[in-house]
Amino acid sequence: MKNILILADGIVAKHFLERVVQNYVADNNYLVVYYDDKIVPKNRTENFRFYKFDPTSFVKLFQLFDEKISQVMIIMGNKIDTIASYENIRKIDNNISVIIYDKWDLDIDDQNLILLNANEILSNRLVDYLPNVPIIAQNVGLGLGEIMEVLVPFGSSYVYRHIGSIEQKNWRIAAIYRNNRLILPKPKLMIWPNDLLLLIGEPKVLKNIYRSIKREIGQFPIPFGTNSYFFIDMEKQKDYEIKKSLQDAIYLHKTLKDKKLIIRVINPSNIEVLEEIKEFDNKNIEVKIDFTPDNSFQIITRDISTFKVGFIILYNRLFENRNLRKLLFEIKIPVFTISQEPIDSILESALILGKNKDLEHISSTLFDISIQLQLNITLFDLDPENTDKNDIIEHYENLASIFSKKIKIIKSKNNPIRELQKRESLLLFLPFNKKILKSKILRLFSTDPECLYFKLNKFHQIFIPIN
Repeated sequence: MKNILILADGIVAKHFLERVVQNYVADNNYLVVYYDDKIVPKNRTENFRFYKFDPTSFVKLFQLFDEKISQVMIIMGNKIDTIASYENIRKIDNNISVIIYDKWDLDIDDQNLILLNANEILSNRLVDYLPNVPIIAQNVGLGLGEIMEVLVPFGSSYVYRHIGSIEQKNWRIAAIYRNNRLILPKPKLMIWPNDLLLLIGEPKVLKNIYRSIKREIGQFPIPFGTNSYFFIDMEKQKDYEIKKSLQDAIYLHKTLKDKKLIIRVINPSNIEVLEEIKEFDNKNIEVKIDFTPDNSFQIITRDISTFKVGFIILYNRLFENRNLRKLLFEIKIPVFTISQEPIDSILESALILGKNKDLEHISSTLFDISIQLQLNITLFDLDPENTDKNDIIEHYENLASIFSKKIKIIKSKNNPIRELQKRESLLLFLPFNKKILKSKILRLFSTDPECLYFKLNKFHQIFIPIN
């Protein structure tokens, strides 16, 4: 057992001693120097020895060092007494570890000294109680934010997601606290509202994860960006396609919570149509025309960062260009492809439940857009014998319950493409994965509905990046 010398005075010292007596009695021997009886705990044990004298007395302090002291703690309410006591300790032992309770911003250069700044500790603790501010471990690990607690709000995009469906790169969910109980995470474990997550990872990554967990449904295109981006290639599009998709893009801009709609026109050719587009330019809609001849799709990449784009809109025939699909896939932003259907006639959002285990990744965006467009949700379970989908269905049903959205599950063993082609007025959600990048020839021989999305291009479609 180690001998700890405590020089104590003031209200903080009183509370400190009471806490040590209650919780840490058996761990060490404590030698307490004091001169005010009010700070002495009522309960005393054999591990505590109390000496009543002035802690600034060098002669009396020196006598206590006949025993081997491992550490000195100075907890006093007076700055002069604190400094005098510290200087006496250093006269006795230059290398012993000293901890000082500091509320005066003391400036002491000593490698064997720890100054506990009371003002900083208290302000950090007060910040912990502010809403939407992450709680970071101050006295564990490096104290740089690599350990964080996050309370999952009711409308979070993480609610009712399985741990195994959450990609944890450079961070981990180390534990979940639920109803005052510690739960160690497993892949099948589902996150509930008001769960307290203990996260461990790189501080910069955890800050982004914190914002992601705290983001509530109904803010799309956040977190991908703040603005929508409508892309027109006048060389590759017919005039009626441009006019029709322009009206749809403006409808989406007015319905969703984007700040601005950026209209990018490349390869301008028809002056009359161009003038019609320019008429929409105002404080909420920016029309950007590039007159560079034979412009490629690379301008999209530059625009994404320049205009903080979080949502890309284009006519579905453009999306059939494989080079454009690859570029959009690398950008990792949701893409809305416009069909010939009237956009204001859409009645429901649709999702095909195949063998894809990543469908939980797109749920928050699906619900966000569906809520803003006031669409009910239909899940097409076209392979009912595949039991692996039970977790996904449970996830979507729980979210639907939270957000009071009607959700319908249609089960069938029929050909999924033919089954969907019979329907009308759907907004089809698809995970934007590498299957989408396959050439048309390879896709024709596939039985995966995600690969055959182009056969459902009579519907408006949204391709959502998995990560």
